[in-house]
Amino acid sequence: MRSLSSLTLDDVSRTVRDLAVPILVALALWLGATSAYLLRKLVKTQAQLRKARSAAEDAARAAALAAPGGIDPEVVLDILRRGVAPTLDNVYAAMRLQERPAAGQPPAAPAADAVDASVSAPS
Repeated sequence: MRSLSSLTLDDVSRTVRDLAVPILVALALWLGATSAYLLRKLVKTQAQLRKARSAAEDAARAAALAAPGGIDPEVVLDILRRGVAPTLDNVYAAMRLQERPAAGQPPAAPAADAVDASVSAPS
């Protein structure tokens, strides 16, 4: 057996070349197993996300129905879906914008822009 100090670059390259296929097979198996694990985890997480989103919508609908002032639950859900902060100011602003076209008044701005502006306006 040769010692490590007597190995040449040619010996190392020959060893790597001889073991290239087994190394690639091991790497492919490891990557396949990792991909399968991550895919299974992704599917499980997506199912949990769907359940959580459904529960959040139910809670928002129940809270809107229980709130004083006749808050429309669909407006609250629309605000949540757009990612706007669900504050009372934003909900009432969105409800006013939703009622304007129904009353025949021209809307001042699209609902998303007005609600976003009310969120970002300095107090």
